[in-house]
Amino acid sequence: MYLGKVDVNTYEKGVGREFLVSNGRGSYGFSTVAGANTRREHGLLVVRPQDCAQHRVLVSKLEETLFTRGKKYQISTNRYRDVIYPDGFRYIQEFHSNPLPSILFVLHSLLMRKTVFMPEGKEACIVKYELLASPERVQLETRPLFAHRLYTDVCPKASHDAFKADSAQNGVLVNGRGMSSFLSFPKGEWHPKALWHEHVLYENDEVTGQSTEDLWSPGTLSIEMEEGETAYVVLSTEPFHPSVEQIEEFEKAAIASQQSRFGKIEPAGQSSAVRDLTRTALHLFASGNDRGSVLFSGYPSLSEKARDTFIALPGLTLSMGRYRDAAEILERWLNMAKLNDAVMPSEIDPSTGHALLKAADAGLWFLYALDKLTEKTGSLEFAENNWEILVELTSRYESGIRALDLYCEDDLLVLGTSDPERHWMEGTANGDPVVNRQGKLVEFNALWYNALRAMERFAEGLGLSEESENYAKKADRVRDAFVKTFWNAEGGYLYDSVSGDRKDSVIRPNQILAVSLPSSPLPPEIGRSVVEICWNELVTTYGLRTLDPHHDKYKGRFEGRQDQKAKARYRGMAWPWLLGQFVTAYMRYNPKRSDIAWCFIRPFTAHLRQGCLGGIAEVFDGSMPYLPHGDVLSAASMGEILRVMEEDLLLQQR
Repeated sequence: MYLGKVDVNTYEKGVGREFLVSNGRGSYGFSTVAGANTRREHGLLVVRPQDCAQHRVLVSKLEETLFTRGKKYQISTNRYRDVIYPDGFRYIQEFHSNPLPSILFVLHSLLMRKTVFMPEGKEACIVKYELLASPERVQLETRPLFAHRLYTDVCPKASHDAFKADSAQNGVLVNGRGMSSFLSFPKGEWHPKALWHEHVLYENDEVTGQSTEDLWSPGTLSIEMEEGETAYVVLSTEPFHPSVEQIEEFEKAAIASQQSRFGKIEPAGQSSAVRDLTRTALHLFASGNDRGSVLFSGYPSLSEKARDTFIALPGLTLSMGRYRDAAEILERWLNMAKLNDAVMPSEIDPSTGHALLKAADAGLWFLYALDKLTEKTGSLEFAENNWEILVELTSRYESGIRALDLYCEDDLLVLGTSDPERHWMEGTANGDPVVNRQGKLVEFNALWYNALRAMERFAEGLGLSEESENYAKKADRVRDAFVKTFWNAEGGYLYDSVSGDRKDSVIRPNQILAVSLPSSPLPPEIGRSVVEICWNELVTTYGLRTLDPHHDKYKGRFEGRQDQKAKARYRGMAWPWLLGQFVTAYMRYNPKRSDIAWCFIRPFTAHLRQGCLGGIAEVFDGSMPYLPHGDVLSAASMGEILRVMEEDLLLQQR
């Protein structure tokens, strides 16, 4: 990923592109190419505590100034309500993301390169400055800005705030707001001079639209440099004094680690778009002895959601050859289901680490992901080792799950509540569901049919012929009931939900799963009709709309009041993960038209150069200009696009 001057020559362009680094354990550094933080979740050192508490923004950023030839150049950028100051983005000549994020500043004949990286497994971020060219010695002055807060909060200066900095040799320990952090430097001179940077504006704050914060600084670090010299600033959670030689080893290890993980990608996935996606996707993974392998749903939300994990897993692990990671992630979630009476939890509470039961379809998506793993590896080891709990998890759907208001009637699953947390269209506005869905939901029962067929295949492969036959008979009954219940012959598509005599005939994208899942309950003529309706009414540049644009409740743009924005997410905005399912459904009936399928995928190659570089956002406007919203880096979005390219498109080229 390379950005030239034309890509960052205005403030809007510079802050519209974000870069991300991580340590492989859930801590990260996240900011814009311009250097201005535009979200409350941005920061150079944002750590993930091992006690399951929420992420903490410790160090927001570094303010940088160069002194040369008797002149002062501020190469940092900040946004306040009424002014952009300083405007150092004007000096940016180029940005590289490979092998590590780096920015080249050009001031006449002076060239300074700044690189940001995190040592693998360490709660630290290192900023490297290289003076590539300069006719004379220069002085680099950096001023660290500390936040010390939860990443979900913003903290204006308060009377009770008592930040304190203790200087030591080549280091400064900062305490404040019940948190501590450390700054060290192999060379340079520290000048204590505490002050507040007040009213820094976060203009892309998804929570409020805009918010401001006051940041504290204990002083400045002054470093004398001449052409060819390198300087480092190390930010960490505790005293950490690596030597230059150690820092160089950390940098080499960070590059090697990325390349080794990246090297697992199969040869068919070596296109530039796939390379950018897979390199960025690595930041979604975290590991640790306390919690095992974790796949975050996205940045900056950093939530752990079962549904997002299982949707994303085929693309983010299997397509990259990371079979062990896939098995470890599935094992972790299955172990949590064991502790919940064989009911798959839907998410992890970030403040307590406890599993929460909200979504009723999480277990069905788990079986989808496991089926994908089994197919890709050709091994039934996971199913064999966990057969009893898999049987119990499946039978819970048939017998009913009271905690999730779910029961089985006439072979189909029935949701006995309108609580939106039970399905993926989970939004509320002013306390009311954005989409009122209850009864027999089309995607629940498509997933239910697919789960039974998966269990049939598992049992057959394990030599359990009687169990396999039983699952086959149940699946046959579900298939017949599904078509009878959901097929809208007059409209040529599937009802979204059926509750008694009420049949929801609104065109929504949930029906595409009845065609796209590995096992479809639909005969070909109905499946083709569903694909055609979704194509004509729901497909946009970056996803499938969540509502027919001709409907009077359609709201395709994320704009207006907060309640209007909440409504838009599920009443018209487009979701990339649904587009992945659509492309699979399209290829099911048009296996020789990969040229058309690529037309649905190619727009993302341009999007990779916007937002979080190399990533795909969670959701887009369903109407022009198709702006991205939600997580700038979404596991479900990226996973589905990677899965489609590997499973449905790149396979066609082999």
